[in-house]
Amino acid sequence: MNITRSRVIMGDLLILVILIAAFSSTRALNENLLLISLVLVILIARSIWYHVMWYKSSGKLY
Repeated sequence: MNITRSRVIMGDLLILVILIAAFSSTRALNENLLLISLVLVILIARSIWYHVMWYKSSGKLY
């Protein structure tokens, strides 16, 4: 899989969008805390993986 700079940036933006959506709706956050936490953990792990692979291939952070 070819990791590009735009994929790394979009992965980070996706995490921010999910966080903003989760915290803007406090009722949904309270009802689905476990599900939202699981999704965030998966997205953060994927983003870390993208950053590591991008750094290995290009030697740059972004």
